This record gives sequence, structure tokens and C-alpha cells, in this order.
Amino acid sequence: MSRKFVHFIVLAALVAVTSVAMADPPARVGRVTVTEGRVTMLVNGEEEAGNLMNWPVTTDNHLTTAPGARAEFRVGSTAIRLDGDSDIEVEQLDDERLRLRLNYGTASVRVRDPAMVNDVELLTPQARVTLAEPGAFRVDTERAPDTTVVNVIGGTARVEGAGNMLNVRSGKRAEVRGDEIFTALATRDGFDDWVSNRDRRDERPVASRYVPLDMTGYEDLDQYGNWVDDREYGNVWFPRAVPVGWAPYRDGRWVWVSPWGWTWVDNSPWGYAPFHYGRWVVVGGRWCWTPGRVVGRPVWSPALVGWVGGNNWSVNFSSGSPAPAVGWYPLTPRDRYVPAYRVSADFERRLIWNHRTNEHWHDRYKDRDHDGRRDGVTAMPRIQFDRARQVTVSNVARVAPQEVRNAPQMATPPQLTAAPPRQDWRQNRDGRDDRGNRDRFDRNDRNDRGQERRAERGQDQQRQPLLQTQPPMQQQPQRVDNDDRDNWRGRGNRDERRQMPGVPPQVQQQQQQREQQQRMDQQRAEQQQREQQRMEQQQRADQQQRMDQQRRVEQQQREQQQRMEQQQRMDQQRAEQQQRDQQQRMEQQQRAEQQQRMEQQRRVEQQQRMEQQRMEQQQRAEQRAEQRTEVRDRGERIEARREAQMQAAQARQQQAAPPPQMQAPQQQQSQPQQQQHREPQDNKRRDERRENRREENNR
Repeated sequence: MSRKFVHFIVLAALVAVTSVAMADPPARVGRVTVTEGRVTMLVNGEEEAGNLMNWPVTTDNHLTTAPGARAEFRVGSTAIRLDGDSDIEVEQLDDERLRLRLNYGTASVRVRDPAMVNDVELLTPQARVTLAEPGAFRVDTERAPDTTVVNVIGGTARVEGAGNMLNVRSGKRAEVRGDEIFTALATRDGFDDWVSNRDRRDERPVASRYVPLDMTGYEDLDQYGNWVDDREYGNVWFPRAVPVGWAPYRDGRWVWVSPWGWTWVDNSPWGYAPFHYGRWVVVGGRWCWTPGRVVGRPVWSPALVGWVGGNNWSVNFSSGSPAPAVGWYPLTPRDRYVPAYRVSADFERRLIWNHRTNEHWHDRYKDRDHDGRRDGVTAMPRIQFDRARQVTVSNVARVAPQEVRNAPQMATPPQLTAAPPRQDWRQNRDGRDDRGNRDRFDRNDRNDRGQERRAERGQDQQRQPLLQTQPPMQQQPQRVDNDDRDNWRGRGNRDERRQMPGVPPQVQQQQQQREQQQRMDQQRAEQQQREQQRMEQQQRADQQQRMDQQRRVEQQQREQQQRMEQQQRMDQQRAEQQQRDQQQRMEQQQRAEQQQRMEQQRRVEQQQRMEQQRMEQQQRAEQRAEQRTEVRDRGERIEARREAQMQAAQARQQQAAPPPQMQAPQQQQSQPQQQQHREPQDNKRRDERRENRREENNR
């Protein structure tokens, strides 16, 4: 029974190893875009510094910035930026997911492509951050002890930490501190301004019309080149400023990156997408890059070149004597790219260049197919590729195309014959973290307790899952635990004992059986221990779940109490507002009534004044009438007095009158006199009457 179990384990291991060996490499690889200040990168277990522009970024890479430095790397249209004194690890970068771990410092993530929203994930020692829609967020971790702060710049982010999950919208921030989580308004600093300036370069790129957003490095093409339409190859791009005699894959360096092998790193700021996707052609006497028609997600390649040379091909270099050389040239759309690493047939089919509009373009231009002609060949001494993981392209020989026709074609690029030993990247990182932590704490004059805490965090935080919602980390095939090393040592010792001469076969068999029984007992003990650990872990998980449930209940109660208090405040505010409105209405009504009374009083006073004026006018009219009556009476009395006087005068005249014979001529003589005396009096009366009427009219 035990032998069958051992056979099953061995078979499973073989199947696992075979599946890993046959698995395709990731088709999605990132790119270091910008480095300011001292920035280091962990590649193949070794630290790389200096000029890291266009360096490929893949799984297990670390990017570390010194204080005051900044860095940016991209995966397609997704941009990840680091502030000074920060360390980020790429835990997983493949076709399915981009999982990052920010060990300490500040990082900003911008996702533009909706197809990558569910692929991006950032972990910290306290939280897990994902996006629900295209947007951007900034994460600060370990700036304060045991604290992660997430500021959402755009879109909506999901923050998981302290047993809770929050949806944080743009303009808000979430702070995870130990077992507590808080929300507040987002804050900005100088790093956000630098990020905003970098984001403005990506607004409305012209290159997005010709290449998909998944193609890493497309954002720099508009600034350094132009697009033209070619009848044979479709849309092609050419760089604006290149030196005379320039050719692709001639200004840069070769670096060894697992699992692809020799990978090209160009020195030009635009030199990423044109050297890892598409093909190069000569159009109108200048080199042009043609991306072709991309079907699905574009597949990254370490370098789309063909190799020539070897030990049987020598070239004259600057030293003067011929030496065995290795040369390479950019592939054209008619050349087939054969990867030197193991891939499946479907993966290799995705590497074929496709015409954008004409599927039969190759048959149409058969006369253009070259017969051994290779443009842009660059050659270097063969020995430089033997023992180094990084080869700077210098002391090159430019070989004419006609001289390369007889050069032997190399099926695969040169391989490393004696590569330097690779160090475990976790050990390298732990040492670097300790060193970096000591430098940071010494510069900030922190205490020793903080140093020990940061050093322990640098060693342990990578191996322990921090959230129950966090997916499990993939095991690295390079990692060998101490127990595994002890098992391998024990096996070696047993093999030595098994091969010791002078020991009877039966004794060896009994000893092997005892050892096998001991191993089985040890396995059972380990299994029981693991079972006990699982039970304890389950108990802790249940306890954590109960605590989380209790915290949720308490939080719900607090929220309900807050809602009730808020409702009470709102009701009180409404009541106060109603009271103020009622008081205002009463005051307005009182003012209106008072104004109405005052208006009525003014009307009464006005009526009284008008009545008084009428009475005064009536009195004056009566006075004038009395005056007129008095004048009339006075005139009548004067006239009566005059008549009396006249009658008296007549009477006296009669008494003194002469005899009748003399009376007639006297009467005849007196009548004209009386008539003359009466006419002035009548005229005077008429004048007085006219004067009286005139006065009455004037009044």
C-alpha cells in the first residue's frame, strides 16, 4: 500500500513538472518607463541599477526607490508609479492577473482599459485594493506604524482590511489601522501633482488608433515619430530623429531574462513596443515599424530578430583581426519568428505577423520576397555572449546585406555556457530590506524598536497571507524550504549507507524498511500536526468570523444610532425652521395690519382735512354772501335816503313854488334839469352794480 502511495506521489510530481515545463510563458510583460534618482530592480536574483528605462517587468521583480527618487512602470495602458523610499513587488504578471505587493512606501495605480479592471490587485501588509471601474488610486503603507491609507483619485475602489470591505468613491480615502478602518476626504501632495503631469501625456493618443491599449509602450510613439499609410504593409510608424546609418536593435543591450533568454533593452525612450511587437521594414529608404493586425491580446516577445554566425563565421572588428561573430537582424513581415523558449502551437501562431486589410498580401507581392537578403545586420564577438547575463552593444560591426547571404543561420540565439550562480531572490530581498530599513530609520533618527519591527516585517510579510479574502500566493518553483533541504540531505545519507560495502543485503533491506517505517510515522505525525494546525486555523477563522460579525453588528448599531440621531437633528431643525417661519409670518401679518391701520388713519386725516377745507370754503362763501348782502343793503339805504332827500327837496320846492301862471314855464324849465340830475345817478348805480358783480366773480 505504501509503495502505491509513493508511486502516486512520484507520478503526480512528474505530471506537475511536465505541465510547468510545457506551460507557455506570459504574453503580457511590463516596462520600466521613468526613473528619477536612485532606483534599483531585482531581476533573476540580482539587483540592477543605473539606466533601467525599457527594462522588462515580469513576475518576481522588485522595484525599490531611494528617498527623493521616483519611478514608473507600465503594463499596457496601466501605469504604476512609486514615490521615494518605497518598495513594490510584482507577485504575479501573466495573461490572467497583475498582482502587486507594496511592502512599504507610496504607490499610485492608474487603470484606463476596462478589460484590465478585474486583473489589477494591490496588496499591503494591512489591506487589499482592487478597482470596480477604470480609475486611479494612491496607497501609502507603513508611513505610519501598521497603517495603510488608500486615496481614490478617480473611479471606485474596493478596500478590504480589518475584516471589512468598503467601496471608496473618487475624492474619498480609506485608512486601515490595525483592526480598525476609517473613511475621510482624500488628500493630495507633490507626488499626486507629478502623477497628474504624467497622466496628461496619455490623453487622446494617436497611436491608439493603430495599436491596441494592451500593447505596452504605445504611449511614447506619438512624441517621437509619425504614422504613414503604406500600400504594402498598411499603417507604419517611423522615428523622426535617428542618426545616419541607424538600424533597429543596434542601440541598446542584451540582458538574460528567464524564461525567455536573451532580451533586447533599447536606449531610445520610444524603444519598447517597436522591439517587442510587430516587424521592421525599409520603406522609402528609411526604417519603419509595422505593427500589423493584432488578433486578440498582443503577445510579447523578447526580441523579434533573426540570428546568424557562430564559430564558423568570422568578422573583422575594430581590433583588426577576424574573430568568431554573432549577428542579428530585424525580422520583416515575411520572416517567421521561431522562439528559443518552449511554447505551444497556439502560442506560436499568435506570434505571426498579420496584414491589416489584405489576407493574401504575401501572394500579391511575391516578387518582393528576398533571396537571403537581410537588412540591418549587427555583429559582435561571439565570446561576449558566453559568460555574461548582460551584453552592451558596443564594438559592433555593420555587415553589408550581400555579405550575410552566405552566413550560417542560427536556429536559436547563443546560450550561456557558464552563467554566474543565481541567488535566492527572497534572501536577496531580505538583505536589501534590512539594509534599506536601517538607512531609512537612521536618516529619520528613529529608535531601535522601529528598526527591528521594519526588519521583521521585511522578512515575514511576504510569506503570510494578511486577509482572508486575499487569494493564495503562487508557490515559486525555485524556493526550497529548510525541511526539504533536510529531506534531501537525509536521502543522500541513506543512499550512501545503501551503497556501503560489506553490509549484507538483508540487513540493508531491514534498515531500509525501518527507515521507511520511520518516514511513514514521521509523515503521519506531520499530517496530524498539520491537521491540528488546520483545526487551530479553523478555530481562529471562526473566532475571527465571530469577531467580524460582532464588529459588523456593532457597526450597524452605531450606524443605526447615527441615523436616529441624524433623524432627530433633522426633525429638530425642521421644527425650529417651522417655528421661525411661523414667527416670520406673524411678524409680517402684524406689520401688514399696522401698515393698514396707518393707511386708514392717513385716509381719515385726509378726509378730515378735506372736510375742514370745505367748511372753510363754505364759511368764506357765506361771508362773501353776507358782504354782498350788506353792500346791497347799504346801496338800497343810500338810494332810499337819496329819494327821501329828493322828495323833501321837491316838497320844499312846491312850498316855495310861484303862481300857476308862472308854474308852467318853471316846470317846463325844471324837468330837463331834473332829467339831467337823474341820469348821472343812474349811471353811478349801474357802475356800482357792475363792480359788485365783478367782485363776486373774483371771489
